[in-house]
Amino acid sequence: KPIVRETPVQVLRIPASGSPPHLLRLNTIETDDNVDCFLLHIPDFRPYWGSREGFRWRDIARLEVTDQPSPELNGVYWGWKSFAMDLMPKSEHTGFYGDAFIAKTPIWENDENGAVYEDVSGAFVGSAMMRALLERLRDI
Repeated sequence: KPIVRETPVQVLRIPASGSPPHLLRLNTIETDDNVDCFLLHIPDFRPYWGSREGFRWRDIARLEVTDQPSPELNGVYWGWKSFAMDLMPKSEHTGFYGDAFIAKTPIWENDENGAVYEDVSGAFVGSAMMRALLERLRDI
């Protein structure tokens, strides 16, 4: 069973239901056996994807953002989607199955504990940067 860290981070959730994308806080969970294991811990999507295939069958995409007029937008954005197509509804927003999520780190900073997360800014929601990251995630 993965270890949940008490490391809350503000992420962007893009619900499959078609309701508006919104920011929420999730703890992180340790990961060592998936495409995102280099981060050592990721936001805990299990309340939305379940703890089995929905969570285990996931993909990640990366978008580096620099030189923004609002410095809080600079950083590396990580987008996740599940590819458990038979287990989750198709999203009206993204065309993915289940909710999509976006988290942020500094341009690249980690320590012995893994990724150092920053909160996703409200200014990111609905932005061209958000759309670009979702497009990268779509191409996986």
